[in-house]
Amino acid sequence: MTNRLFTENKNIKENVKNDIFLKQQVEKIKSDSEKFANKDIAALTYTSFKKFYVTGSRKEYEYEYFLHRRRLNDFAILNILYDDEKYRLCMQDIIWSILDEFTWALPAHIPQNSDIEDCITHIDLFAAETAFTLAEISHILSDKLDKTIVERIKYEVYRRVLKPYLSGRKNSWDCLENNWSAVCAGSVGSAFLYFGTDEEIQTVLPRIKETLEYYLKGFGDDGACVEGINYWAYGFGYFTYFAQLLYQYSDGKDNLLDNKKVENIAVFPQKLWLKNNNTVTFSDCGDKFTQRSGLIHFLKQKYSQIAVHDDNCSLEFDGDGCYRFAHLIRDFAWRKNNIKVQTESENGFDYFKNAGWYIKRTSNYEFAAKAGDNKESHNHNDIGVFLLNVGGDKIVTDPGRGEYTSDYFSSKRYKYFPPSALAHSVPVVNGIVQQEGEEYRGNIVKATENELIIDCKDAYNDCSLKELTRKFEFYDDKIVLNDNFAFDTDKNDFTEHFVFDVKPTECENGLKIGNTEMCYNISDFECKINEVTYASNYNKQKTVYTVDLKHIVKTKTVETKFGFNIKNT
Repeated sequence: MTNRLFTENKNIKENVKNDIFLKQQVEKIKSDSEKFANKDIAALTYTSFKKFYVTGSRKEYEYEYFLHRRRLNDFAILNILYDDEKYRLCMQDIIWSILDEFTWALPAHIPQNSDIEDCITHIDLFAAETAFTLAEISHILSDKLDKTIVERIKYEVYRRVLKPYLSGRKNSWDCLENNWSAVCAGSVGSAFLYFGTDEEIQTVLPRIKETLEYYLKGFGDDGACVEGINYWAYGFGYFTYFAQLLYQYSDGKDNLLDNKKVENIAVFPQKLWLKNNNTVTFSDCGDKFTQRSGLIHFLKQKYSQIAVHDDNCSLEFDGDGCYRFAHLIRDFAWRKNNIKVQTESENGFDYFKNAGWYIKRTSNYEFAAKAGDNKESHNHNDIGVFLLNVGGDKIVTDPGRGEYTSDYFSSKRYKYFPPSALAHSVPVVNGIVQQEGEEYRGNIVKATENELIIDCKDAYNDCSLKELTRKFEFYDDKIVLNDNFAFDTDKNDFTEHFVFDVKPTECENGLKIGNTEMCYNISDFECKINEVTYASNYNKQKTVYTVDLKHIVKTKTVETKFGFNIKNT
């Protein structure tokens, strides 16, 4: 049966010959591999493994862990393309080293004080991915691997992942409605398709499919991924990879992609493509629009309305800091050299009712806003937040994801700047910022091409607040924001809080931010401008500028008005 699986890998050499982007990637991989060829493989030490539990820092252990995967990716690709003994030996050595790792799971995902067996057999994202990766490499390159390597790959994949799953042991991700369920179930299912007997596959398949149904439940019918475009590519990528392998295994009888909701999910990312390859950075999203080109090209063959963007958006071989082989190999196997690309985003607006997202694109500016609730996957406290780009430059911004540490995914999460309300352009009411929790939510009341109204009252834990609506009016060269507040007394106050990508300067009518003026009645507010530097993912330091406009006059009802006058050059 396995001879039917991933037959597309036979296209790789021809694809590289005819595809400029892939040729470039191969040359970069060759250069990258030279750094590894004469360098010993670093061990994953106990000291670095333990560090997460002591300090909460993930980067020390994960740096070497993912360097192993980078090394594996390099030599796997080179062995597919070339018959070179040096490449073959280097690949076998890194495989052996990965097989020797104490566990394939990350310390950040293993409960502290787990016993040895539970550590070794803990199936998290990366244990599942590693099992899938090694099974697929064994399938593709069995003729270049020593028999001992092939046998040990299968032994370790069974011991660490397949047998624990076959035992019926419950996993934390079995019923999750986010990327975890797709990545883990998709990877485990794929490893079974490569290594499992027909009996084992039929045993686990209902459970795998059930978990993937939970993944799909995390989307509304509109197909929007509230985790952001990066997690869309991650979760839906692995959903697709498994779906295609299952389709091949079943000889076309089992097609998980033949589903309208799945089609809507597939189409979603193209709505997030903004000028200069920017994107909508809600939740823990990166700040650039990127795509796994193999995945997008494949989906284009399934769903014709999908837009394919040029290779300025395509992740390069080292663009994924976790070096996922399943993504990379399909970039090589699934790309179509003659595929038509879309060079400009289409003007208009998209309203994702289930997610509570609104995105508008014009020739002069790009805008996005959201409602939703404050218990979404990878949540930020951001009901009513909006983004504004002008001429491809970020003006009103959302920092996106912060540095991943133990505390970032704990009860201390909102002490970090990126997920906190203060990292988002939303009001502060009576000194109260938005809190986390499903009960703190907003609703889009109206969404048209020219107007957006969001009811934000329930995003605040303040019984004195009777009304808070944000109304956006859209014109060719400006956006008008009206915030309407109503309180039960006249002894209340609020602050209009904004976050900018560039430093604003005060001017006669308000603030100048790059090529945009934010005009308001300056006599109504006290203005304070702050510079905030924070750690984004992979510990990169970034800076944004926050503006607090404290409203001076205290009355029961207040309407504030801000005009964003756009001077697009």
